Amino acid sequence: MNLSVETDSQESELIKNDDRYLVPGLVRGLAILQAFNQQTQEMTITEIAEILDVNRSSAFRLIYTLESCGFLRKASQKTYALDSKVMELGFNSLSKQSLLDLATPLMKELRDQTKLAVHLSILEGTHIVFINNVQSNGTFTSNIGLGTRWPAHATVIGQMLLADLPETEIRDRYKNFNQWDTFSELTPKNLKTLLQRLSFVKTQRSMVSWGHYNHDMAACAVPIFKQSTGKVTAVLSVSCPLGTYEEDYFRNEIAEMVIQTADKISKFIY
Repeated sequence: MNLSVETDSQESELIKNDDRYLVPGLVRGLAILQAFNQQTQEMTITEIAEILDVNRSSAFRLIYTLESCGFLRKASQKTYALDSKVMELGFNSLSKQSLLDLATPLMKELRDQTKLAVHLSILEGTHIVFINNVQSNGTFTSNIGLGTRWPAHATVIGQMLLADLPETEIRDRYKNFNQWDTFSELTPKNLKTLLQRLSFVKTQRSMVSWGHYNHDMAACAVPIFKQSTGKVTAVLSVSCPLGTYEEDYFRNEIAEMVIQTADKISKFIY
């Protein structure tokens, strides 16, 4: 028995060092995935061909295969980027990474899909805090910085975060609160109207603000859930000036894209 194990081990070592057993297409495909990094997040077919030292036709077939399998995606008319399925390869390891590490590439993907600014926020007391922002790749530049704080009661992001809390905790957070600033007719003016608002928010998969907080801005917010508890751990949102999209398109198509991205992030949050 020991002799057999030793023979198998020796054979495996010989195979490991014998190029005859390599699959060139697989090697090149993996090389493409490894070529993407923090500095190189998008590449053209020509750039990938140069890295692999192959012609454009060969590079295209490899890219087409990886795209079909969900590992690459079209980032623009000419460039490709890693798709979210790459994350699933290292699921067990990824589940130990931070929310920011996991969310950022998917936030960039959402930015590329919508051309809008993308944000990640958490609840702190009676305020939301922006912990990550991805600028739009259009003409609009968001002025929301990391650490920016907004009143939770007045924003769809904050209402999404508050709606997940028990009513006793909400009452406790707001028992000495006296800054019920009003930004629109939908802004809760006191604890009673906040609780009424949150009872509605609980039933929604996404929330849209159409000029309700910043009067010239639209926003869509969707919660990100922690798998182990089912509780909301953060909120993903997009923002843009009113008029960037028709309101109906924003409330439906854009909202659905935000929902899909939030669901992808939630899959990896434990």
